[in-house]
Amino acid sequence: MMPSNRAVVLVHYDRDDIVDSYLFPYIQSLKDNSSHLVFVSTAKLSNSDVKKLEVYCDIVILRENIGYDFMSYSVGLESFTYQDYDEVILCNDSVYAPLYPLENLFTSMQNTPCDFWGITDNTDMGYHIQSYFILFKSPILKHKAFQDFWQNIEVLESKIAIIERYEVGLSQILIKAGFIPRVSTHFQPSFWQKLSIFLAKLTPKNIIKKFKSFREGRVRLVRIGKINSTHYFWKELVTQGKVPFIKIELLRDNPLGVDIKEVEKTIEKYTDYDTKLIINHLQRMKGS
Repeated sequence: MMPSNRAVVLVHYDRDDIVDSYLFPYIQSLKDNSSHLVFVSTAKLSNSDVKKLEVYCDIVILRENIGYDFMSYSVGLESFTYQDYDEVILCNDSVYAPLYPLENLFTSMQNTPCDFWGITDNTDMGYHIQSYFILFKSPILKHKAFQDFWQNIEVLESKIAIIERYEVGLSQILIKAGFIPRVSTHFQPSFWQKLSIFLAKLTPKNIIKKFKSFREGRVRLVRIGKINSTHYFWKELVTQGKVPFIKIELLRDNPLGVDIKEVEKTIEKYTDYDTKLIINHLQRMKGS
């Protein structure tokens, strides 16, 4: 059952300065499962797009395109008294959603003993809940560690630095303060999967690229073998975990070279999601 006062901050960016059609089902679902919805965009949206958003959102904020998602999350949290809410969700537009009703997700996590939770976690660069969707409960919202974290967000140009300081940092700060994290689903790679992933990355081109980045201080060598469950286990997440999200980056860029030939067929078989939303968005992203 939905808390009487759950707030959501949804952050957005689009290179073409629009709100794509794929996002509106997600916005509608977030509205249906919250009592306060804030939309923060770094795109230069038209007045007509803003008016469309205002039908669903309590607050629409347009800001300069600096600081990535964590700066947008911070701006969104500053726009209302988040400490007054039972739960606050921070989420972004990096997913196609909801593949399954969000109510199912909230119901399944309702009695899970924890203080904050997300969909997937990651140990790359340090344990953390992945920040495309993360929910914080009231004790955290009222805690100084959480409040101080958001008051000290700075503009960082390096994406790696943002992940280390903010995505990993937030989870680590809360864990050190005694708060318990959980994820809605968890798939651990087997030894053979890890080995296969590692070997697949040992191409001459990749080794040279990673070594150069390491020498220049931009990335750690350990990232050569990183495991991103939202990519490697997309099928298990959809079919077994009933996760209502699939990452746009996976389908648009597939940076880790995962087999995604059956994505559309899998989504159509297991969910009621309109895959035309995905196809149309990807066509625009690829310029076709």
